[in-house]
Amino acid sequence: MPSYEDDYDDEFENDDDFMDEDEGIILACEDCDYRWRSGGDDDEYEDYSTGEMICPMCGSSNVVEI
Repeated sequence: MPSYEDDYDDEFENDDDFMDEDEGIILACEDCDYRWRSGGDDDEYEDYSTGEMICPMCGSSNVVEI
């Protein structure tokens, strides 16, 4: 009879680290379909995070959170 050890928990024991990463939110422009991440410490589009969501590619305000 094969030995059924609890290898499943051992394999995925360190996979909880992805929850610690602050990735911010993903935004998408409905006009040009450009997608980018907003938020977090190293936001490359920090000029566009003034509360009103504006697409950094086309300047449209027709932006949704994904």
